[in-house]
Amino acid sequence: MNPNYNQTITIYNCFRGRDNPNSTKDIWQRTVLHDCFYKNVMGRSEYADRDPKMASAYAVRIPGNARYRPYNEWCKLPETERGKYFTCSLKDIVVKGECLDEISGISPDTASEVLSRYKPESFVVTAFSDNTSHRCAKHYRIGG
Repeated sequence: MNPNYNQTITIYNCFRGRDNPNSTKDIWQRTVLHDCFYKNVMGRSEYADRDPKMASAYAVRIPGNARYRPYNEWCKLPETERGKYFTCSLKDIVVKGECLDEISGISPDTASEVLSRYKPESFVVTAFSDNTSHRCAKHYRIGG
């Protein structure tokens, strides 16, 4: 195993209300994953029409995992089965370390409150790629 894959992360997958035949409410599922790569780099972002400001860029790599399902498959699983798997899609939340908080949608446990509580070691997923078709170093890459 890659020695850089030594971090634990918690990923909060959002089962979107629009995909839920039983409700219109978003449901969040928490999954703790071990032996991942996690990197947070603080850098300067520059825009032509704005002043430069500091921003974090996040990169997470999760080794290939039999528990992973693409979102379009994961959201079709029965609720009793969905908890056995995880997915990754845009707007999910990643927290560095093992996080025990649940996202209920009710204050103080809304998605934005949990995200804020763990900043700067938490982020919203803005990029995802499945790199498990490679010959070696099969992994899922998450960016934020």
